[in-house]
Amino acid sequence: MLVLVLLALLAPFKAAAQEKYVEDRLSFDRKLRPLFQNYCYRCHDEQKKKGDHDLTKDENPLLILQNRKTWQTVLEVLEGREMPPRKEKQPSDAERKLMIEFVRTTLGTLDCEKPRDPGKPSVRRLNRMEYDNAIFELTGLDLHLSEGFSPDATGWGFDTIAEALAVSPVLVEQHHEAARKLLSELVDREAAHPEAFRRVFSAQPSKELGERDAARRIAERFILKAFRRPAEAPFVDKLLAIYDKARAKGAGHEGAVRPMLEAILISPRFLMRIENARPGVKGPYPVDDWDLASRLSFFLWSGPPDDELLDLAARGMLSKPEILEAQARRLLADPRSRALAGNFIGQWLQLRGLAGHKPDPKVFPEFTEALRASMKKELDLFLDEIVRKDRPVTELLDADYTYVDEALARHYGIEGVRGPEMRRVALPDRRRGGLLTTAAVLMIQADPDRNNVPRRGNYIAGAILGARPSPPPPDVPALEETKGEGKEMTLRQRLEVHRSKPECAGCHARIDPLGFGFENFDALGRWRDREAGAPVDASGVLPTGQKFNGPAELKKILVERRDEFTRTMIENMLIYALGRGLMAEDECVVRDALKAAGAQEYRFSSLALTIVRSQPFRHRRNPDY
Repeated sequence: MLVLVLLALLAPFKAAAQEKYVEDRLSFDRKLRPLFQNYCYRCHDEQKKKGDHDLTKDENPLLILQNRKTWQTVLEVLEGREMPPRKEKQPSDAERKLMIEFVRTTLGTLDCEKPRDPGKPSVRRLNRMEYDNAIFELTGLDLHLSEGFSPDATGWGFDTIAEALAVSPVLVEQHHEAARKLLSELVDREAAHPEAFRRVFSAQPSKELGERDAARRIAERFILKAFRRPAEAPFVDKLLAIYDKARAKGAGHEGAVRPMLEAILISPRFLMRIENARPGVKGPYPVDDWDLASRLSFFLWSGPPDDELLDLAARGMLSKPEILEAQARRLLADPRSRALAGNFIGQWLQLRGLAGHKPDPKVFPEFTEALRASMKKELDLFLDEIVRKDRPVTELLDADYTYVDEALARHYGIEGVRGPEMRRVALPDRRRGGLLTTAAVLMIQADPDRNNVPRRGNYIAGAILGARPSPPPPDVPALEETKGEGKEMTLRQRLEVHRSKPECAGCHARIDPLGFGFENFDALGRWRDREAGAPVDASGVLPTGQKFNGPAELKKILVERRDEFTRTMIENMLIYALGRGLMAEDECVVRDALKAAGAQEYRFSSLALTIVRSQPFRHRRNPDY
């Protein structure tokens, strides 16, 4: 009994000693810095900065934590034995293990329980898609007015980033012109759009309601929908002054309402997402229900809140967790969530490149614009099913179904499909299935006249697995058009010559195997068994040692690495939703979403709902002045 008591008394001291041992063993200054100096800093310091990485600036674990993305890459290349390069001095297994443990432990030291910085507050301009959707919600008219606007700039790969969405004098005039066009269509052509007219002119003068009071009601209703929150009395009074001035000049009731509406349509409160602040409050605080409604609808619909969201916001109900989740699920199931599929997934996975890709007509005279349209429809329907039917996001990597019409089915070698209607079909084998083997993606990631193995491999490494290699140095030679012993060489053979050069070998060792897995598909995404008179070799060995032969086996490996893919998707979805780049604190949201995905079969909603529930999505702070 005495022994047990003594052991119990000694247990805290033993635990403290063990903790002290781990802390000493992972001391950056005493143990780890010398290792990084020996094996990493020679190439990744302020002078050389290979791969655009200067590791020496992160002088302590806190800085390493703040530069999580860089050190996540360090962790991946250490674990995959990709770094140091093979020609350089290598750490022993024990040293490599210690470096990996240090980076992993450092990146894991994040307190997700305490209040976290939700990020610098920003004012976000509506991008072109959001503007058109806002006009449709206001009027019911789908006029595509934004086609006359300057292109939206992007940041972090998306056109929802606040810092990228600047306002120029030219854009201000374009917004003004769009407002005039809309009102001309609405008022001057009332007979052509009676429902839209009644929607905007929501109050009509009568014996009980005078014209000026009707104008007030019209303004208040239009402001609620346009500004996404109730009208402020002083602003309404200013609008009524505009109405009175127009009437004094002889305008009729509708003619006097028109400049009021124009003033609303060119107001920053319509064109920008300006959130309510709480002056004097220190630290994070919840956004109000009106701003939460806008955050939710612009994230999931690329457009403003509908009447149900506005009603919940008016009653202060939307911020209740169970109601917020129910509304998020409603928005995801609504057809308007196609905007999330097209705008988020479309930009993250670079699918918008389909419209501008031009196959060489001399090499591929059979390519038609009708086939391009079929490819686009396949993407739209497939992604819509992932989002609205809440499919596992791993189906983006591999699925046993797709959508085709007769032309696309013929392109894929699928029999029994007749007619121009798109339909869901079960795939006969796993050569196809998922986005990576759609004709659209395969074509986008090819050159106009031939396959591009490095580009396809780089696409998978970066967009899919979140480990995009650094851009090649400016002096790296292009892939040679080479013939061996007078015979035409396959693309794989030409790449072997190219990657034999020291300046090319490092990156190509990482990306080429991923690209080779899809060599059975030509630059239009058609299946082929031979190239340059020889059987296609679609085999490869990844830096992890995993071997595969062909797209089916490579896709199986990618599905096994689902957590890497899902993490990449979560990080990009969070950037898209918040309208800013990621901060160290956002890792807490990424972890929560990854955990939720694993517990819910990796369904799409598990990611989106975790972001909606997250602290940075529901909170803001005051600016730093």
